[in-house]
Amino acid sequence: MKKVIVLFTAICFITMAATTKPLTTNGVAKTKTTLGIEKYKACIAACKACVISCKSCEKMCTKMDAAKMARCIQLCKECVAICTAASQLMTLDSESAKTICKECAVICEKCATECDKYDMAECKKCATDCRKSAKLCNEM
Repeated sequence: MKKVIVLFTAICFITMAATTKPLTTNGVAKTKTTLGIEKYKACIAACKACVISCKSCEKMCTKMDAAKMARCIQLCKECVAICTAASQLMTLDSESAKTICKECAVICEKCATECDKYDMAECKKCATDCRKSAKLCNEM
């Protein structure tokens, strides 16, 4: 009985492999995930840059007067979380990527507005990167 099940399973896998047509471009096979990355490439890059800037801004603000900078710190943390999630879903070519990108744009814009209130270089860079990420996420 075990031999029959193993044989049947092997036949199923061979049939699936033989009938599945890979996506190709100029003779080079591409997976759906690779295509997803290409489709969202600029937005993924902007989200990753935003994460780096927000972490830097958060770190700098924490070293300063944490009570005064509490909203900036909180929005940077939220921005890191949503940008990370958005870039991961875009990398997976998830059907939820566009939805999360719209929310990402909202949070990035809030973070940028808060960071613009301060003169520190980290805050200004964070605001710039957040706005770029928000723009590209809104275009999804």
